[in-house]
Amino acid sequence: MGSKWEGRRGSCSSGCGSRRVGNIPYRFYFVEPHENADANRFAERLMGMKGVEEVFVTEGDYGFVVKARVSGEGKAENAHDCLSRRLGCSFGKATCHYQYKK
Repeated sequence: MGSKWEGRRGSCSSGCGSRRVGNIPYRFYFVEPHENADANRFAERLMGMKGVEEVFVTEGDYGFVVKARVSGEGKAENAHDCLSRRLGCSFGKATCHYQYKK
């Protein structure tokens, strides 16, 4: 992905003034807790996990969106295994390659 675009302001074609921030090593996990789970306790458990930077309590198909920093592919899979083992609930994941900010 072209590094010449990273960090540029005003590169948004619609004039929104956004810029691309390069290579952010994050994974987002979309966690569906067990029925009747205490949202606050569950969020605190998630925040206590290594690499987890933010937890969003949401409404919809998933109850939580977890933002975790990843430093290497092997560690990314370890985080996935850890979530699966420690939480024992269903979840999905997405990898963030870079982001746009205003």
